[in-house]
Amino acid sequence: MSSLNNLNFDLKPLKPLRAEEREKIKTEKSGQKLNFQPRAFFQFFTWLNRVQGKSQAQLLNIDILSFAGDHGINAEFATPRFRSGEFLMEAMRQETMPELWKGNLSLQHYWVDLGVDYAFESNISYWLNHNNKLINSKIKARTESFSSYPAMTDDELAEAFYSGRKLVDRAHYQEKDLLVLHSLGEGQIFSVYALAWALSISDAKAWTNYLPAWLGKEVEQEIQRLAKKHPISHNPFTNLCFYGGFETVALCGAIIRCAEKGIPFLLADPMAIIAWQYAAKIVPGVEQYGYAVGSFAEHLRENYGVFKENLSYTASGREWYPFIWKMQQELRQYHAQ
Repeated sequence: MSSLNNLNFDLKPLKPLRAEEREKIKTEKSGQKLNFQPRAFFQFFTWLNRVQGKSQAQLLNIDILSFAGDHGINAEFATPRFRSGEFLMEAMRQETMPELWKGNLSLQHYWVDLGVDYAFESNISYWLNHNNKLINSKIKARTESFSSYPAMTDDELAEAFYSGRKLVDRAHYQEKDLLVLHSLGEGQIFSVYALAWALSISDAKAWTNYLPAWLGKEVEQEIQRLAKKHPISHNPFTNLCFYGGFETVALCGAIIRCAEKGIPFLLADPMAIIAWQYAAKIVPGVEQYGYAVGSFAEHLRENYGVFKENLSYTASGREWYPFIWKMQQELRQYHAQ
């Protein structure tokens, strides 16, 4: 892992924030939480003003980037199966933007295939959506199982990392107001837990609260046993190599690049949030540019529908659409004050 330990990535210094602004938007490790309460929206828009550096926050030009990658560890456990490739195809067949929002909200949603175990090329929807909704950045079908090997090689990690950065560069060129960083993939919950355990025992205990009931104590202990087969490193890239997914690393690259470019970002799902924690270890300060949407995170244990029953994948990201619409409506009232 020498190339990773030497940190040969071309990481840029973050845009400096004045001390008083830095204090005002200081976040906890897990990030601030945004929900549908008016006070939370007011705090969010105040934060958005500062990060965008504008007198009036803008939410008119937004991209959703859903990074997708399957995990080899999923084959180690008898879990509910959900083919993330088929899930992607079904999501892309649906209408992207309901008629109610067209003309009022400029929202583009891209699914980024980094390692989904599915033969897209044999499906007509792939060709219809290629370079439109689906971005083919596939490294290979899925990561290795970290029960036997590191999940990915140095080269694979670097490729995934720069994939996330390149997409943020495109968004910056297109002058996006905000990015939503999302993820999906089969077997994610096992990788999330192992990554949390690699951060610290306390992080692993905190994430245990989000584990689904079907996982059970025995499976949880087995995941921890498998994770302990590898040495834990103080270098976050090394731990990402051992336990992460391609989408985890792409999210880290995107999060860091957003901070470098001064682009605010939202996230909510478990893999995106654990990637945020790792990104903050790689480049301290990136947490100031992101906001965790609490209403999603809180649903993980309560009423998140089928997601609650099968955390081996996350939802497609389409659930962000009504939330962004609501944000835009609230922003109009905020500007009118």
